[in-house]
Amino acid sequence: MTAANSTAAPAAGAAEPAREPSWFTAWVLVACTGVSILSTDLYTPSLPHLPTLLGSDAETVQLTMSLNLASYAVAQLAHGPLADRYGRRFLLLIGMVGFLFASLGCALAQDVGGLIAGRIAQGLFSSVASVVVVIMIRELYAGHRAVKVMGLYGMAIGLVPAVGPLIGGYVFVLAGWRMNFLLLAAIAAVVFLLVWRLLPESGERDRAALHPRRIVTGYLDLLGLPVYWRYLLPLSTLFGALFGFITAGPFLLIERLGVATENYGLWTAVSVLAFIAGSLAASRLAGRITPDGLVRAGLVFACGGSLALLPVVLAGAVSPASLMACVSLLSIGLGLLFASGPFCIFDALGDRPRGPASALLSALQLAAASVGSLSVGLFYDGTAMPLAVTMAAMAVVGGLGYLLLGPATRR
Repeated sequence: MTAANSTAAPAAGAAEPAREPSWFTAWVLVACTGVSILSTDLYTPSLPHLPTLLGSDAETVQLTMSLNLASYAVAQLAHGPLADRYGRRFLLLIGMVGFLFASLGCALAQDVGGLIAGRIAQGLFSSVASVVVVIMIRELYAGHRAVKVMGLYGMAIGLVPAVGPLIGGYVFVLAGWRMNFLLLAAIAAVVFLLVWRLLPESGERDRAALHPRRIVTGYLDLLGLPVYWRYLLPLSTLFGALFGFITAGPFLLIERLGVATENYGLWTAVSVLAFIAGSLAASRLAGRITPDGLVRAGLVFACGGSLALLPVVLAGAVSPASLMACVSLLSIGLGLLFASGPFCIFDALGDRPRGPASALLSALQLAAASVGSLSVGLFYDGTAMPLAVTMAAMAVVGGLGYLLLGPATRR
């Protein structure tokens, strides 16, 4: 039986809910993810002003971004086993409380060192949602309804980065940079109350989940499982392709292609809307197309858009419209992949713990994002060629991984 057609097996020790919770519960889970993403996007408009306001320099202030991302990535590897040991809901509550106090710490920081420390703590606690929410969606909702909820999750991932900087810019102008972090703390408090009052637990606690040998062997088992890599590779590499554009896009569109700085956000909003469209399509098509079928559709769009940029560059036909057309196809595909790929992974794992699987997936996605960003940064020559090569390479690795690690090699 393939991953696409199998019925999800409950996680080891998981308790199936008596009935599926309401859609309001799904929105609470989406809100947890939204707060996590908003922690960065809300304050990015303040970044250029912080060196002057905190008596520092741009390079040091940028550490508030890079070290936050590093703590976010590394902490996820611990959150998976912690979620299996202490429960998904409990860890999510701890994550929200920790995020609330970390946000207050950022708001009260008196120098850049204090802000860096607060941002590291924010990354540590905000990464809880990225691991736990996906597991809870899969365990609380069954079949195509789980994919529908995951489509909402994908829309949050796409919408928050578009709306966050807009809100953050106005907050900075009206009330200063500290208010952005106070706003985050207030939102975290509301989400904490919603989780505490309305969110059910989705699994039982596994007392042996934190045994060091089990953690190591669990991750090694996943890394040696072909079917895990079958979905992990496209979910990670194509995410890396998008981050390649996020890194190179401002330079290409503004410096190379003459897009006015104030209009840059309008062009990139096209790709954000494309991602949301892919997520919405996955939600609408769930039940009519299997999760693996949605993965295949996502690969067609994502790999097609990533590969299409290379001939456009070689033909000298790069323009804002042609560049964003390719990136938008990639974004549509990612919307479909993010809504369906994780469930194909969980369905194929059988009775293996889901916490480490979700944590490793999220951590390796961030690693691939770093590779995509680093690649276009190191080889940037003022043209779109480094981006085109990076996106094409990422598409080839992800697409071949899915095709070569098929059902025949799933065990």
